[in-house]
Amino acid sequence: MNKFLAPAALALLMAAGAWPAQAQSDAADRNEVAKVRTDEGVIMLSVEQGAFNTAAQEQRVATGDRLMVAKGGVATVVYDNGCERKYDKAGVYEIDADCAAGWWARSKPVTRALVIGGGTVLAAAIVHDHNHRGAAPVSR
Repeated sequence: MNKFLAPAALALLMAAGAWPAQAQSDAADRNEVAKVRTDEGVIMLSVEQGAFNTAAQEQRVATGDRLMVAKGGVATVVYDNGCERKYDKAGVYEIDADCAAGWWARSKPVTRALVIGGGTVLAAAIVHDHNHRGAAPVSR
């Protein structure tokens, strides 16, 4: 009987040792880029377009996973580069590949208007200055 027990135990140990390596390989295949910090309320995640389930604290997420924030909920996605994105409005959000992506889309309309207005004023000032610097009078 010991002849059969030793190979079975060895196979079990080898399989157990391979499991963490497989988990690491699966994480790399999913392109995990961040972890979710559930700060307040109900926060749910849909991984690989699956059903939404309650998010675990510090759960890893990949590009394309979806985060659902319920009314009154607050979650923070902490990217591997240290950048943090806070979600405090009810809705469903897709996890971006990096924290900087989509700033313009996430900004408030008043912010976008100020950026456009400020850029327009700056461009007009530069053009005006350029047109009036060192120019000879037309009457000459």
